[in-house]
Amino acid sequence: MPTKQNTGNAGEYYLASRLSAENFVVTITLGRNEKYDLLVVNPSGKSFKISVKSRIETNVKRFPLNKKDDLGGTIDLFYAFVRLNRFEVEPDFWIVPSSRVSEVISDSHKRYLKKPKKDGGVHKDTKLRNFWVALTKTSRGLFPDTWEEEIKRYSKDNGVSLLK
Repeated sequence: MPTKQNTGNAGEYYLASRLSAENFVVTITLGRNEKYDLLVVNPSGKSFKISVKSRIETNVKRFPLNKKDDLGGTIDLFYAFVRLNRFEVEPDFWIVPSSRVSEVISDSHKRYLKKPKKDGGVHKDTKLRNFWVALTKTSRGLFPDTWEEEIKRYSKDNGVSLLK
């Protein structure tokens, strides 16, 4: 199993190669910036930043984020969630505007805190936030009712078009 750092690097390089193949200009920051991993210029000349979150496993349904990620997004920042699928099959990815990521994880965390635990107790606040690319029995009710349809808009089939 690759280290966390190598998994992150693999996701960044994978996404950079995909964007480059679609005529984007991409620079990888190599961990030198806390907020983003890629500086990108699209074929139309518009520049923006991407924060890449990568998981090596197959069928991963959630990506852990931090409390700082729900503090609000900016118009030129996107998140890319990359599921590498152990490179047994083509990786999956979702490119989501940071404002939407912020809104969704903030709302889902508030719902989580209001939802009682299995034993009836109260959930304690933590810095962990989860971004779900596929809902599960556990995550249902924590996201907007239309989340499963909405996340398809951001998938690799459509996600790159958001950046053009």
